[in-house]
Amino acid sequence: MRARRSEYGFSQENMAKLLGISQNVYSKNERDIQNVPLGRVFRIAEILEMSISQLLEH
Repeated sequence: MRARRSEYGFSQENMAKLLGISQNVYSKNERDIQNVPLGRVFRIAEILEMSISQLLEH
């Protein structure tokens, strides 16, 4: 997820703002996507133009 975010030129702060969460929460989500609320997983996948399965594989 971090690599894809970087490819798009987004910082963790940018992603957090798009998701309506703090940068700290986003950072934790990026390290452990398995424990992220499902709705947020869908939104992250949408922003990064990835499928859910691609996102969860990383």
